[in-house]
Amino acid sequence: MGKAHEIFLQDMLRIQGVKTAALVNFRGEFLLSAGVFTPNAQISNQLGTCIVQLIATAEYVRGRSEEVTMLYSEGRLSAFINLDLLIDTPYGAQEVFLLILSSANVNLPTLRMTVKVALSKLKLDKSVRDLRINVRVYPQNLLTRDRMDETSWQFVEAISRG
Repeated sequence: MGKAHEIFLQDMLRIQGVKTAALVNFRGEFLLSAGVFTPNAQISNQLGTCIVQLIATAEYVRGRSEEVTMLYSEGRLSAFINLDLLIDTPYGAQEVFLLILSSANVNLPTLRMTVKVALSKLKLDKSVRDLRINVRVYPQNLLTRDRMDETSWQFVEAISRG
């Protein structure tokens, strides 16, 4: 995982109110993060899986979105999904999305603009522009009974019924 991706995450941290920026694959694994929240393996696996399941449910209902934002007790969690961003790992290039933890009053237009500008700059980097993906992982793969608790499963079933 390259220096260019680390610089990209550091650009996100320059926005007032942003606490953490992370790149997560569509299996829910945190691949790279920067900021005050450094997740341990158990927390990152649970959080990553939950976020990917949320993205998959949103896709199921509304189609693929660019951003999903949620408010929680300590701030805001924003996932920028449709970035077409790849990161090189020991297992080959993987598609990732950007996850940002911030205070609730972060300036969303500034955040979105910073993501677009930093992403454009990142995609021009030689180490990133030549990456090609072999296998695409779809978020809906995590919407299986064995990966969800009872409440989440009932929620997805209710959505699928209409």
